[in-house]
Amino acid sequence: RYRLVPTFGRDTIRKFSANVSGLTKLAACDFEDLLQCAMPVFDGLLPEPFNGTVLNLLFELATWHAFGKLCMHTETTLYHFDNCTTRLGKVLR
Repeated sequence: RYRLVPTFGRDTIRKFSANVSGLTKLAACDFEDLLQCAMPVFDGLLPEPFNGTVLNLLFELATWHAFGKLCMHTETTLYHFDNCTTRLGKVLR
């Protein structure tokens, strides 16, 4: 299903190979692309309630990743990053 995701921009999200699970020697940007495209790829793949659980986990992972990539944090972003980390821990349990 990753193969069906269209590219975005020239360098933002590139075309995925036919077998994403068989990829080796991935760079950090490749993992980031996989995470950014994971929600539409996994949506509807499993029956409820598992579908909602997986989508919630993917959302929390993507949010945590976005906060982690910030180069400069403020008190507000640190507060939300802390809350995001707490939510991610609860979802992972």
